[in-house]
Amino acid sequence: MGQPRILGLTALAAAALVAAVIAGRRNAPIAAVAAAEPRVASITPAGTDLLIGMGAGDHLVGVSNFDHDREGTIGKPKIGDYQSIDWERLATLRPQILVVQYAADRIPSGLEQRCADLGIRIINLKLDSLEDIFSQTQMLADAVGEGQKGRAATARLRKQLEGVRASVAARPLVPTVIAMGQSGLDLAGPGEFLDELLNISGGRNAAAGTAKRYPTVDRELLSQMAPDAVIDLIPDGDKTPQVVARAVGFWNSLSDLPAVKNHRVAIVTDWYGQQPGLRVGELAQKFAEILHPEIQAFTPSGTRP
Repeated sequence: MGQPRILGLTALAAAALVAAVIAGRRNAPIAAVAAAEPRVASITPAGTDLLIGMGAGDHLVGVSNFDHDREGTIGKPKIGDYQSIDWERLATLRPQILVVQYAADRIPSGLEQRCADLGIRIINLKLDSLEDIFSQTQMLADAVGEGQKGRAATARLRKQLEGVRASVAARPLVPTVIAMGQSGLDLAGPGEFLDELLNISGGRNAAAGTAKRYPTVDRELLSQMAPDAVIDLIPDGDKTPQVVARAVGFWNSLSDLPAVKNHRVAIVTDWYGQQPGLRVGELAQKFAEILHPEIQAFTPSGTRP
């Protein structure tokens, strides 16, 4: 039996060697950071990515604990996440805007008052669908005085997605499940951005019948879905060799699944794999090449700034 393909795995051993240095940097005293006005702090990686992706990363003075060091985030102070914010550090950084991503009924108690006390405006992103990504990108761009960069970024993304759609338009849809990690049982269901990307990329969501946006299924139901392909997205913070090995083992244990029989399981470890941001065009391209390997590799128009 062929092993599942593993796409995008980085040099994790090298990252481990610098972990102590990074941890030390994060715990060091933080002074005010030079940045373009208005100054922005983000506790959501999606919000961070939107700013960097549109070319407005120079407004960022702080990022979330889940923003791993990469383009535009290296050296940025970590200020917390959706569960906890380092208010002392945030006050020192003096942002005028805090970017968050909460459901309306899950905004933490006291968040709005504490931000008001510090003179910080809250921007709460809603990023469930592709249209949300377009609209929220522009809203965030306008909020930081970078409206033209927002319009350019969304235009590039639309062109990218349409190019992927055109590249697979004449090919049959491939019944596919998108798994959300090593267990293989947490899936992307209908009505959210990964489902839309799958449709653009020439796939049909085999989990659509669950009627839930992010269903958790058992092995029996997964077998009943009988997908011809599997795309397993390993979360950015979990992509250790051990986690990837467990994911490979899980799929190999389902030897009767058509996707496994035909060696059409792809494990994707790119950091943006589960993120509703300006990298979704690249993710759609990757989906299309997994589902339709016979197509000529599609090169998206436009590049990130």
